Amino acid sequence: MPHVTHDPDSGLPWPDPTAPEPDFITLAGYLFEAAAEATDGCLVAPAFICRHGHPSWLLRLGVI
Repeated sequence: MPHVTHDPDSGLPWPDPTAPEPDFITLAGYLFEAAAEATDGCLVAPAFICRHGHPSWLLRLGVI
């Protein structure tokens, strides 16, 4: 799946992922939960970026 590599609002690049990409079932679960994993492993809201600048996997993968 292609990655969204820049913040769509600011145009600034997101850091490269340091955590493994979750499988499809895990990603689907994030859509129904109030928390998702960011690309560095931090726990964030599904449509947010962690304090280190890493987006949730849902943002990185262009799901939301």
